[in-house]
Amino acid sequence: MTAPTELLENAKEYMEDADLLFSKGHYNSAMNLYFKALVALCDYVILRDTGRLPRNHTERFGILEERYPELYDVVDFHFNYYRSSYMKRVERE
Repeated sequence: MTAPTELLENAKEYMEDADLLFSKGHYNSAMNLYFKALVALCDYVILRDTGRLPRNHTERFGILEERYPELYDVVDFHFNYYRSSYMKRVERE
């Protein structure tokens, strides 16, 4: 089972790597890692409060929408940008 500290360590690593890539102008890769950091933090909150981890984005979104609606709104908003980064170039703004 994943320990909560592992999720926090992953989030920190994703943020550090994303900041580095962002500073180099690699905005698509940075955005992907920023979103992964956000998801790791969501998983931390879910694990902390429920004792279990979501299996996928669908389950995660369902838990967030039901139990953490404000966090759900943030993740849902950024998920669209995360998905669009597969097909479009991300600008600095």
